[in-house]
Amino acid sequence: MVEVAPKSFKAWFEAGLYSKARGEWAESAARNRRAVELFTSRVAGEFDGVNPAAWNLGIAATALGDWATARQAWAAYGIDGVGAGSEPIDGDFGLTPVRLNPDRPSLPHQVSPEFGDAEVVWCWRRSPAHAVISSVPLPESGHRFRDVVLHDGEPKGQRRLDDQEVSVFDELARLDESGLPTWQAQLLGAEPDDLAALADIIGPRGLGLDDWSGIRLMCSECSHGTPGPEHDHAAAPTDTTVVGLAGSEADLRACFDEWLADRPHITLAELAFLW
Repeated sequence: MVEVAPKSFKAWFEAGLYSKARGEWAESAARNRRAVELFTSRVAGEFDGVNPAAWNLGIAATALGDWATARQAWAAYGIDGVGAGSEPIDGDFGLTPVRLNPDRPSLPHQVSPEFGDAEVVWCWRRSPAHAVISSVPLPESGHRFRDVVLHDGEPKGQRRLDDQEVSVFDELARLDESGLPTWQAQLLGAEPDDLAALADIIGPRGLGLDDWSGIRLMCSECSHGTPGPEHDHAAAPTDTTVVGLAGSEADLRACFDEWLADRPHITLAELAFLW
């Protein structure tokens, strides 16, 4: 397409989209950069004034760690607050759910990450295209607490955050591995207030905590939509609270010692290393 129509925005945009689908980030950046240059006011009218090539350029530049280009791309797309410069973008773009190892491709010819099973986790979004995992993922996902992931911008389902519906974004690549070990603990007698107190101890120390007792196991159809109560595939209730944890054993046990000191009604039945 680009040989036949070398001055066509759509040709370069589609070529950049193909490279994005294949995870060929340097090629995607080059092609989308050319598309951005060819984005005229006439073309803008077809896209409601928003330049989709700028978004894909931002994704590719983020994957490459080319923060100067990423900042330029987000500005061209119309995103405020990223500014100019070459330092890494590390803003507060809120909490967002990201689908690890997406089980449905978004684009033709797409090569999706294959680290493990698909799982939707909550993340701290640091830029429009990358986020840090704030949940403790299940080991089957092949991801850990505080891994950094590159994600797409097309919504793929929704989840609730407080009283709002927020979009789920698909993972495109893992940019950095935290290496933090994943553990599982079984607690007897713990109430929601007790878990909140444990989170207040663990969180400030950079460790991870998730209540795995409340995980909703959903079919693929449900995961890609807006899950309602009729799609709840949760396991049968149990008297034992199961939590996922991330960090070193010494740090986690120190947190439990502090937490259990004035909670004689709670028993730590198990602390098991998973991976």
